Amino acid sequence: MKKSYFLKYGSNKSKNEISELLNNKWDITCSEHDSFYFGVYFSYYGLYADKLTITDNYIPLSDEWLDEENKEFCTLIEVSFINGKNSDKLSRYKFLKNVLNQIDILSMISDKYYEEN
Repeated sequence: MKKSYFLKYGSNKSKNEISELLNNKWDITCSEHDSFYFGVYFSYYGLYADKLTITDNYIPLSDEWLDEENKEFCTLIEVSFINGKNSDKLSRYKFLKNVLNQIDILSMISDKYYEEN
């Protein structure tokens, strides 16, 4: 059975501040991207996670919130662990969850996992 893990955090710090913090403390280097819809956002693919994105919660272009229920956060951090062996995904998930939970400027919004046959 294939398992996938997903974490979501919110923060009132800027995308730049969060990206710099992850880079300086844990060598998680996020790349800056620009999207017509999302605007500037940061993403990371690598050893610690299959995908980590840092985006604004509010999208001015469409006048909408990515996470309507958590408008108190200006920034969202979403992390996924979907590739590799289940044991490797679980190990990376536990490590990064521990790291992110220690950052006082982040608040966990959701922690989910799915199983596929």
